[in-house]
Amino acid sequence: METVYIIVLALALDLVLGEYPAPLHPVVWLGKFISLLDRFSPSRNPKIQFTYGAFLSILTVSVTFTAVFFILGYLKEFNTALYVLAGGLILKPAFCLREQWVIALKIKKLLEKNRSGAPPKELETLLGTVPHAEDGPSREDVISASIRSISENASDFFVAPLFYFIFLGVPGAFAYRAINTLDSMIGYHGKYEYLGKFAARLDDVANFVPARLTALLFVIGAFILHQNYKQALRSAISDHANTTSPNAGWPMAAMAGALDVSLEKSRCYTMGKSLRPLSTLCLTGAARLYKTGMFIWAGICIAIVWM
Repeated sequence: METVYIIVLALALDLVLGEYPAPLHPVVWLGKFISLLDRFSPSRNPKIQFTYGAFLSILTVSVTFTAVFFILGYLKEFNTALYVLAGGLILKPAFCLREQWVIALKIKKLLEKNRSGAPPKELETLLGTVPHAEDGPSREDVISASIRSISENASDFFVAPLFYFIFLGVPGAFAYRAINTLDSMIGYHGKYEYLGKFAARLDDVANFVPARLTALLFVIGAFILHQNYKQALRSAISDHANTTSPNAGWPMAAMAGALDVSLEKSRCYTMGKSLRPLSTLCLTGAARLYKTGMFIWAGICIAIVWM
């Protein structure tokens, strides 16, 4: 029963308070730990880089899992109420629910206030870099990037952490967050071509089930909301492989199909069929579908841990 209280408390904290301030956010601490280890990474020799990258990844995940496991284990023996409180407080930063739809709706408002000309600079802080043509990002570029972000983040920031929480408790959820943080920091090309290969592959494995589960949740959510659930399913099956990632395409393609839009990342991939133009109304639909799918998942998780 304590596990039920922990997940309910963590969800309540997210919905009421949102994200912790950066100085108090464990994921920020995790990023600093990874950055510290990165300072000692070898600059040459691909084999040594790969070996060190594997060591860095395994060490980070192991330290994260072990620290949370022993902290909560001690508190559970000491005081049940304190254990539940600490468990909820620690689980909360392992996932991010409310912030995703809040960002999408903020972008919608900014675009509606700026109907002519380029999107405002405030979008950069909400969405980051938006791939675009040489003359700057269009409104459609921004809307597409926002919908792609909320759909992919649904898997990375909510479905996956709670998926591992079900099987491995709070330590499992935070171990996943460590894997995902490693991938975002070193799991890409360029400087980390070989250093980040292990982290990137580990993230691919960890997200294999959650990404497909997220797509299914979007299909179910589209059915409930009377969106195009049939197209969501068809798009997920037909377009998921359009990305270089083995996982990211599933939720993005399902979202595109449900909204009857085409989501394009310039020179990279296209998801879904353009049955209607991209507009700010699509951001409202994406936020509604996101909330519906994620609340369904939250309910499933609570039911599973209850049983």
